[in-house]
Amino acid sequence: MRYKSKDADKLNEENESIIRKRLPSIFRKRSAKLKRDLEDAVREPSSSSNNLAPTPTSGGSGTPLQRNSTSPAQFGGGLLGDDDFDVASINNGAMEALGLDDDEYISARFTAGDGIQDGQRPSIDMVKAAGYLGQPNPTKILMKFEAHENESHAVRWSPVERMVATGGADRKVKLWDVGKGSTEPRAVLSGSSAGINSVDFDSTGAYILGTSNDYGARVWTVMDNRLRHTLTGHSGKVMAAKYVQEPIKVVTGSHDRTLKIWDLRSIACIETKFAGSSCNDLVTTDSLGSTIISGHYDKKIRFWDIRTEKQADDVLMPAKITSLDLSKDCNYLICSVRDDTIKLLDLRKNQVISTFANEHFKISCDFARATFNSGASKIACGSADGSIYIWNVNGFLETTLKGHSSGLGFFYSTAVNAVSWSPNSNMLASVGKSKRCIIYSDS
Repeated sequence: MRYKSKDADKLNEENESIIRKRLPSIFRKRSAKLKRDLEDAVREPSSSSNNLAPTPTSGGSGTPLQRNSTSPAQFGGGLLGDDDFDVASINNGAMEALGLDDDEYISARFTAGDGIQDGQRPSIDMVKAAGYLGQPNPTKILMKFEAHENESHAVRWSPVERMVATGGADRKVKLWDVGKGSTEPRAVLSGSSAGINSVDFDSTGAYILGTSNDYGARVWTVMDNRLRHTLTGHSGKVMAAKYVQEPIKVVTGSHDRTLKIWDLRSIACIETKFAGSSCNDLVTTDSLGSTIISGHYDKKIRFWDIRTEKQADDVLMPAKITSLDLSKDCNYLICSVRDDTIKLLDLRKNQVISTFANEHFKISCDFARATFNSGASKIACGSADGSIYIWNVNGFLETTLKGHSSGLGFFYSTAVNAVSWSPNSNMLASVGKSKRCIIYSDS
């Protein structure tokens, strides 16, 4: 903690230097305000315990400011541990010390450069999204239940309800009512003749889309739990499916090395895109589905414009790709890779800007799923050791959740196959080889 406190002091000094150099008028205004606050604090000693105090220097008018680090409340409450005292806390302290709001602070740091090179830190609007970094992580187990008779492969939150859908090797898709805390399924959706690989909702939460090892994909209605459409035509297991023009069209990605676009009105495939490599996951950029992004066994992320027959471009990763997830603004993409890393891409540049890894983090399988939280400020992914790793977008590991771990070591752990962050609350759902589904909450 002493060394980290020194790091905080150093960062505060750098921040002050940047602000003084790049935004002198703001610095003078803030310095004058701080001086008045300190004078008021001297006159009111009872309220001075949480104020900022200047750190003596060898001379000059620009005295570095040091944040009082003795009060746990300043870091969101609770006692500080090594994992809690991270750069996000230091940056928040720097902003308070300099009296800057988010926009001023971001402008100052990125205008000055701050020693940040391309690929080391996300760009300005991503750091703005990191305003959510201060929110607590969902570390408390809210619910734990046996989701399927065999291994659980997929999990997804409803966009409108406190409900999750899970899919497993027992060929079933199940709906669970988290809002009521029920460990009995709200509904069991049948029709598949092989294990379920992925589940997803449309944006209204009215339809659920599931893919299967039986070379097909299916659409059920949530209200009456009826099977509405069965999409068959692939010659390999279907790993992922998404709506591209709700509720008219669906795109599926398969191990037969193709992507197929389906018209749900005629229940027919209207276009086949030949990728040349097995597809493990895909996402669409918006409700119109103008761009499809697919991740493949041959290490490539491919971009497809459905308005043309040509493939737009591709990005090469260091190993085969297991999953993709897109931020709400469609500017950022995370990609889990079989070399046990997660890559963050800026889609406006088609470049990797950050890599997330840990010595204990191992991608569990070829369809392991990573996910953004709703603010795209945090990333979660399950590991083969039974833990869930949560990073913030600045690249720092915030916490690990061990609800799936057996506690008997790596070889006895139950790998986590998929995680899904709730779009409407700070909750996380996870499933794995243990058949279990766990819902984590921050309270």
